[in-house]
Amino acid sequence: MSDNNFTIRPIDLFKVLSDPTRLKIFQILFKKEARCVGDLVDMLDQPQPTISRHLNHLKKLGILSCVRDGTWMWYEVADDLPDWCQDILDITYEQITPRGTSRDVSDLA
Repeated sequence: MSDNNFTIRPIDLFKVLSDPTRLKIFQILFKKEARCVGDLVDMLDQPQPTISRHLNHLKKLGILSCVRDGTWMWYEVADDLPDWCQDILDITYEQITPRGTSRDVSDLA
């Protein structure tokens, strides 16, 4: 487990989430359900190299963690995020996915 308290800076968090595809990936993974690249490719209708590149940005920052299971890599929101970062991500998720709705990721700008 990494210590993200010292690796994630607010400016980097906002930069990485400013990309619409990365924001959609975040929305999908925020429910703490691990997904593989193939799932995200299908859900976002984008090429595998594009999704992998965006996942790498999120992983490098420390927002995502991944686990290898054979040839599959499963991605999920990291469980060791600093409190301030988790608070921002909670608020962000609430704003892009209003309560009581099942907003589709395609609804994001």
